[in-house]
Amino acid sequence: MSIIKNIREKSGYTQFKLAKITGLSLRTIQRLESTNKEPKGHTLTVLSDVFDIEPSKLQDQFKNIEKTKTSETTSIRFINLSVLSCLGIPFGNLILPLILWRINRKSKFVDEIGRRIINFQIIWSAILCLLLCIAPFINKFFFSGTPLILVVLFSAMAINIMIVCATAIKLQRNNFDFLNLPIRFI
Repeated sequence: MSIIKNIREKSGYTQFKLAKITGLSLRTIQRLESTNKEPKGHTLTVLSDVFDIEPSKLQDQFKNIEKTKTSETTSIRFINLSVLSCLGIPFGNLILPLILWRINRKSKFVDEIGRRIINFQIIWSAILCLLLCIAPFINKFFFSGTPLILVVLFSAMAINIMIVCATAIKLQRNNFDFLNLPIRFI
């Protein structure tokens, strides 16, 4: 929830009344509440006076929110990168991300994004297992000279690494719209 909106509602003001009392535009109040960005300068001073809060205490509330968001994003990055443990540990792409997700899932944000990453890995692992089971039979009839099972394994690993890298790039850009699959296992 927006810090300004929370304080405004506790103080019993509507957006319109707060704008009138502070001399700020209604649009400014709406923007502060919708973006949850820290007010600066005159806006900070006026809001602090109306809410009877020290400007530094109001700023501290925004800094705490920013620290939490940074911590959550770091947790999501670790969950995503932990998928690469499948390169050395069988089903490491499920085990380590699940452990990290369970530790950090107190946050709704980490819980949701972590679920998406793990759900994708469950699907990826199931498809890989199916392909690895089918590969020897296909190999026997169509590709007798080529070890198809290794081609399938290395191709699937390469695809998973590319997906982890693409997800890491989106996380770096603070774009959290990825791996939204319709199938949910957790």
